Parts: sequence; structure tokens; C-alpha cells
Amino acid sequence: MVELRALVISKPFEAYIKDVDDPKPGVGEVLVSVKACGVCGTDIHIFRGEESRVSYPIVPGHEFSGVVDDVGGNVSDVSVGDSVVVDPNVFCGECYYCRRGYSNYCERWEGIGVTRDGGMAEKVVVPAKAVYRIPKDISFDVAALAEPISCILHGIDLVSPYNAHSIAIFGAGPIGLIFLILLKRFTSAKIAVFEVAKHRIDIAKDIGADVVENPLNVDIAKIANEVSDGRGFDMVIDASGNIDAISRILKLDFIAPKGKILLFGVAPPNKKVEIEPHQIYRKEVKIIGSYVNPYTMYRAIDVLKSMKEFNKIIDRIDLEEALNILKGESRKQYIKPVIVF
Repeated sequence: MVELRALVISKPFEAYIKDVDDPKPGVGEVLVSVKACGVCGTDIHIFRGEESRVSYPIVPGHEFSGVVDDVGGNVSDVSVGDSVVVDPNVFCGECYYCRRGYSNYCERWEGIGVTRDGGMAEKVVVPAKAVYRIPKDISFDVAALAEPISCILHGIDLVSPYNAHSIAIFGAGPIGLIFLILLKRFTSAKIAVFEVAKHRIDIAKDIGADVVENPLNVDIAKIANEVSDGRGFDMVIDASGNIDAISRILKLDFIAPKGKILLFGVAPPNKKVEIEPHQIYRKEVKIIGSYVNPYTMYRAIDVLKSMKEFNKIIDRIDLEEALNILKGESRKQYIKPVIVF
């Protein structure tokens, strides 16, 4: 039997690269030869034991692309040789939430790379219904961004930013930078980005943010007034999950009347912030959460077809460096590390 390399997290804080058996697809399944797989903060949380739904041992990786290598029975929508991306959120289609169109709250949810093996391996078996064909002219490393782009498109749907004159994004990691790329395409708003890391600040400037500042060194309310002619930001997006950044946003002193706040970054569970309800009432502020990517994968692929800026945020790495990142032992600064097989 052919053996393949995979990164395995056997239990919290224990991971290694090992040879695994060549998997075989069952009925309704597809074998994907992985070409590229993004490393996400969720993978680090899994390594640290901070994701309660994980089934250890697990091959992580939920942002990946590749080529169909084999198909099981009753598979008709994809064929051997197709270039594909995978939606890691597998829902049943039958439970209460799925039947209401809320598949991101599926009662029988499975997560590729979370509850079943994911894309940090040379090959992986996935449900055929999770596979989406992509054009040959989209590179596999860029295509690996389809899943985070699909999540961000869901967040954008929830806040409908198209009439905003000014937008603030907190955090210029890969999520914040993808928000910046998309909002520059979808809106005519002035966009301010707040970030503390120098290398991320530089990328945000290169992508074209109107203002990029370290929030620890500036008066955010003053910048909001300068960008918005004294009204405050029409929209504020947290893409950091940092509880201090979220607390600062929820002081509501730089949000305009009728403004919207999107809490997209994943804050640590059980952390709390203070908020003044009177300001929500007085300004009619909307505070909105966003969770994964219901029914947005096709649109993410369309975005990848039409936009070329995503190359600027990708850092191509190997499986060994991915292991270093999970363990916190990497000596390099990355924006979006993507494993290339």
C-alpha cells in the first residue's frame, strides 16, 4: 500500500509528520490529492486543545485545494482530474436549522480538519457534496483561500456595506486583509485599518487602505472624524478577535449614528467586555456576529476568478514549517501561510 505524508495532531500540544495509508473513498466520497492548504488560527487552537469539537488524533487543515484522484460510488458531479476546492463545513440538510436555511448551525455538523481528517496531508477523503470545481487558471495556492473568502462574504452579506462612506477594520492579518481587498472592490468607502504589527501595516498600505495606523499610538476617534468629516465610521469590522480591540470598538465613541459593527474575529470563549446600552439606543447602532460560510462557496470561487490581489498575502511553506507554526517554533513572520505539496 502506498504511504503518504500527513501532519497529525495526536492530542493537545503533541503533533508530528508521519506516513499514513493511502485512503480510499467510500460511497458518496471523493479522494482529493491536496495541492495547497492554508494554515489558520483554528489549526493552532486545535493544537492547543482550545477547540472542543475536535476528534483526536486529527489531521488538521480546512482551507485546501487539489485534484480529484478517485471517486466512490454514487458520485456524479465531479470526475477524476477535476481541480477543486473543498468546503470543510459539512451539513446534513435535514435537521431543523438546515431546513430553515441556517446550515451553519446544523445539528449534525461535521468539520473537515476538525471532526474528520483535513487537508494537511498529501491526500484526503471528503464528502462529494463538499467539493467544488474550479477553473484550471486559478492557482492552487490562491484557491486555498476560497474557504476564508466564503466566510468573509457571509459577513459582508450580514452588514451590507455598499452605502458606507467610511469603514474601519481592526486587524490586518489574513482575514482583515481579505476584508480590505473585497471592500475596496465592492464599495467606494474610505477604509481605515488598525494594526499593531509592522509587516502587516506595510501590506495593508500596499493593498491600498486609505489610512493605516497602530491603534496603540493614535487617537482612534480623531482619525474617525478626519476620515468621515466628523461623523464617525459608518461601519467597524473586528477581524482580530482581540478582546482589547473589541472592548475599544464597543465604547462606541467613533461609530456614526446608524452605524454597524461586525464582530468577525474569533474572541476567546468566556471573555467579557463592558458596553453602554444607552449609546446603542441613542445611535441606533447594530452589533452583528458572523459565523462560517453558509452557501457562499460558489461566490468565493467567482471572486477568485476575477480578482488577482490575493497573491500579495500568501506565504508558501512546506509541511515541516506548518508544524513549526502550530508549535509556535517558526522564526518567520507570515501573513497567510499556505502549505504547497
